Formats: sequence, C-alpha cells, structure tokens
Amino acid sequence: MNKVLVGDGGMGSELRFRGVEVPSHIESIWSALALTTNTKEIKEIHLDYIKAGAQYITANNYTVTRPILERANMADQLEDLTLLSISIAKEAIKESGKDILLATSLPPLETSYRADLILERSRLEEQYAELAEIIEDETDIIICETMAHSQEAELALKSIQNSKAQKWLSWTLHGNRSNKLPSGEHIRDAFNVIADLACDAYLINCCGANMVTESMKELKTLTNKPFGGYANSEFIKTNNSETDINAEEDHWESATTIDEKTYTNEVSKWLDEGATIIAGCCRTRPSHIEDMVKNLKN
Repeated sequence: MNKVLVGDGGMGSELRFRGVEVPSHIESIWSALALTTNTKEIKEIHLDYIKAGAQYITANNYTVTRPILERANMADQLEDLTLLSISIAKEAIKESGKDILLATSLPPLETSYRADLILERSRLEEQYAELAEIIEDETDIIICETMAHSQEAELALKSIQNSKAQKWLSWTLHGNRSNKLPSGEHIRDAFNVIADLACDAYLINCCGANMVTESMKELKTLTNKPFGGYANSEFIKTNNSETDINAEEDHWESATTIDEKTYTNEVSKWLDEGATIIAGCCRTRPSHIEDMVKNLKN
C-alpha cells in the first residue's frame, strides 16, 4: 500500500467546542471571526492536531472570501485575514518542531452547499484569481475544497494551474444522495469537467463518512492520482431520489453522530479502496485524528 498522508480535522466546529464564538455560516462569517478575536485558540487547535498525528494542517481561511466578509463589512480585510490565517498555522508548525505540510483553502465563495448561490462565471474567475495570488508562495498545498458544483470546482482549480504548490480538488456530497454533489451532478460527471486540468489529488469532504466510502469506489475508477477524503463525524441515511433538495436540510434530517472508533473503522474502508489521503472535517476533533493514527496501519 502506498504511504498514507494524514491531515487535521475540523476548525470551526472545534473552536465552538472550546467555547469560542463561531457565528452562522449562512448569515455571518463563521470561523473567520476567530481571526479577529481568538488567534491563540486557532494556534492551539493546529498544535493539538499536529500532536494527534496530522502530517498536514489547513489554515483557517475557509470563510475568508469577499462575499462572506461583506456580510460584516470586512471585505477590505480579505488579504490581511488570509495572510493572518497562514501565519498562525506557520507559527504552530514552527512551534511543533515537526516537518508538517501547510494547506490553504480555496473555498466556496458564498454559503457552503448552496450550488444555487455560486457566483456568475466572470466573478468566480476574478475572485478565485485574487485569492490564488494572495496565497501563492505561502503554502505547500492549495485545496479547492467543499466544491458543490462543477463550475465552481473548474474555476477554482483553473486559478491555480500555474501554482508551485500542490493542487488538490475536493468535492462535497453534502446532502443525502450517494455520489451526488449538492448541484445534483454525479461525481463522475463533475470529474469529467475538470479532467483536463492539472491536479495532484482528488478528494471528497464535508459529508457523512459512509458517503465518502461510497465515493472512494468511484474515484478509484476515474484517476491514477492520489485520492482520499475527510468527512464529518456522522453517518447519513441516504435517499437517492431525483427530486430537488436543499442539501443542508436533507443532510441534517439524515445525520447520525458517530464516535472516534466508528469514524476510524469507516476510514479503514477508504484505505481498502486505495485512498492515500485521510483527514477529518466538521465535528471531527484531535481525538479522531489520534484514533486514526493509532489504529490504522501505515
């Protein structure tokens, strides 16, 4: 088996677990608020993930986008907050004394999971290019993550084609339909849209752990590149009807929380399918990463 790369877990949810205010991701700026109020806690979370065994950590820039910052009249702080999130992560890596990779996010520009809210093509191109320019030369990995629509994924990945960093693309299957993005597109069709673009790894994130398991069976047929996933700490009861859905509403109606051992057992199925990148997303904690590292061979 190829060597497995282990990442960190949730940041916004972990800040909440530790008593930090994290406002609504739908109406406010979510974990970006902590960059102005709780930088110490952000660094402590990075360090705890490293201590748990993460080999890469992701900067806390997920909701640092123009449309989201505009909710708090903070769009003029886009570059400063992005670079601050990176500097906090770098401080944690330096303090750990370990050889840890730094990943930085190219996230959804608007509310996560809402394929109907993605910006028009020209604005996507412009704003992803702006973010890509800010983080270039500052990170080892750029993750176009939680992509809910093929066009969103395409233009995020296009913006980093000339980057010196590793280029990763991660779709979300948030909702309750197996192998379907919130847009309703099958993961196979979403992959075909970006198949000609340079990309170093393909992932699935921010959905039920069992849904990632099913998607690994698809991804391994689509690429010879590294692939993997980072799920939420929950299982989803799937409903593969073709009716229109609100991905988040259907997700929560179908979700059951799982513990660290159950999460690790599910991740082992990803490895059996050939995944080589594993981590956690919402509501996974350092204890989830520690359990994976201790109980999964290689």
